[in-house]
Amino acid sequence: MSNKIFLDLHHIRNTKKGFGQYALNLAKGILQNDTDGLNLYYYVPLKWYKRLSNSINYKIYLGLHRRRNNFKNYDVWHSLTHLSKVEPQDLEKTKIIYTVHDAIFTIINISEEKRQPSIKKLQRQIDKSSCLVFISKFTQDCIRENFTINDNIQQYVIYNGNPMEGVKPIISTSNDQPYLLCVGEYRKYKNHAALIPMLSHLKENINLVFMGKYSKENQEKILSLAKEHKVENRIIFKASVSERKKIELYSNAEGLVHPSLAEGFGFPVVEAMSLGIPVFISNNTALPEVGGTAAHYWDHYEPEYMAKIVTEGLEDFRKNKETRKQELLLQASKFSWKNISKQYLEVYKAVLNNTPASINKLN
Repeated sequence: MSNKIFLDLHHIRNTKKGFGQYALNLAKGILQNDTDGLNLYYYVPLKWYKRLSNSINYKIYLGLHRRRNNFKNYDVWHSLTHLSKVEPQDLEKTKIIYTVHDAIFTIINISEEKRQPSIKKLQRQIDKSSCLVFISKFTQDCIRENFTINDNIQQYVIYNGNPMEGVKPIISTSNDQPYLLCVGEYRKYKNHAALIPMLSHLKENINLVFMGKYSKENQEKILSLAKEHKVENRIIFKASVSERKKIELYSNAEGLVHPSLAEGFGFPVVEAMSLGIPVFISNNTALPEVGGTAAHYWDHYEPEYMAKIVTEGLEDFRKNKETRKQELLLQASKFSWKNISKQYLEVYKAVLNNTPASINKLN
């Protein structure tokens, strides 16, 4: 009899967000692999029923399941994030796998009043688990440093995949000014403000495009800083854009600029690399794991220094375009959803059999 594997894919309801993309691509990637011996159950919103494949079982997501459910008799339960509020009834019989995406709250500057509830919630999830999967070595290090993990809990690092995998660039024929692209919603630890004084040290024809959710208040903060550095006419905000426009903005950018102070992974980095544009990123947290040797790194955020790294990187890319582009594409190819999904299938089998999976097991 096949082992019953439950995948909590309810975040697929919103594929415009990171968790939604992660759920969708993992679900599709698993179906590209050999699943013999595993009886898969996909937990999805009603509109996704039977949309992924007819060869698997479906359970329909309902909000009331957070308070009451009848999910039992599963061998393995995979919560795709540690924030999930749905769990099996028979915790003693079902082996739970949590994918931990980050523990940013352990390192950013917030009050203990805000930090402690998150720490307590995650510790409770860890205590219930049979296995933890971390999306980067950095995330694993954060968890180990700040939480107690029982010795019998299996631990693995499996990186996220590339949401832009297989996507072709969309090259614009317009004669707009060259621009650098910053992707992601405004959060203080993303350090977007560091880009403004840097911009004042770059060529005057280079604009800076912010693609992501910005409140009116945060836009005003950025524009106020831009006025201070006399670059307010070079700042462009692109909030809600279509998938096609997103690809186009990546494809035609001079490069991605991502000065974040804390990342559990860094989707914009792998997306930009997969479309063959240079990436300029912070040399901290999980970002070097994603950028590898193909990225350019900032060790600190002094404006002239940042501008120098960008200027030299763009010049090098122009002189060695095909070579550098291939290096970027090769690094991005390491984040294949099919391969990542195959690793998860190995983990399911390892948890079922209480044996190590044939991937990079952590001690």
